[in-house]
Amino acid sequence: MKPMTLILAGGEGRRMKGDKPLRLLGGRTLLARTVEYANRLGYPVLLSVRSPDQIGPFCDVSFITDKRDVEGPLAGVLAGMDWAFSNQYDALLTIPVDMPWLPNDLADRLIRKGNGHAVFAASGGKAHPVCALWPIDYLSAVQRYAETGGRSLRGLLEELNAGAVEWPVGDPDPFDNINDPAALAQAERRLQKSR
Repeated sequence: MKPMTLILAGGEGRRMKGDKPLRLLGGRTLLARTVEYANRLGYPVLLSVRSPDQIGPFCDVSFITDKRDVEGPLAGVLAGMDWAFSNQYDALLTIPVDMPWLPNDLADRLIRKGNGHAVFAASGGKAHPVCALWPIDYLSAVQRYAETGGRSLRGLLEELNAGAVEWPVGDPDPFDNINDPAALAQAERRLQKSR
């Protein structure tokens, strides 16, 4: 299998009052942390944004823009699958820019468990559809879903009969995300405590 990693960074971050990828955690942007994590996975990395100004001056990774006529993270997934198909990759691994504790075995386990099928991460019985492996063979099904008004990644994964790959819930949960200033402050406290 020839996969690539797509960082989903195109959200508006309304609860964060914008600029989520550029928010600092431990003195580094969430984007820089996510790019470092993605590079450690060992696959080519691409960034999906709504607009280039979301990433500011930091951009030592290639980026594409989300599909304009699609809402939510599906816009990034679809843009990434199109790009991966055009560049002869077999699968797209998606991760969001706002999950700083992702497990090191995310890619390995999703690829192994997927075995050519769509799979997504779960922890504590909760699905994390932004952390998923999308085989490029599913591109036409994803396009149809978007064209018929589908917007939910969870709904899309259900339609694709995707399997869940479960991780244990730790402290923090490896899939905790940073959606607002309070969550960012809590993540900062956790980071300081772990040093």
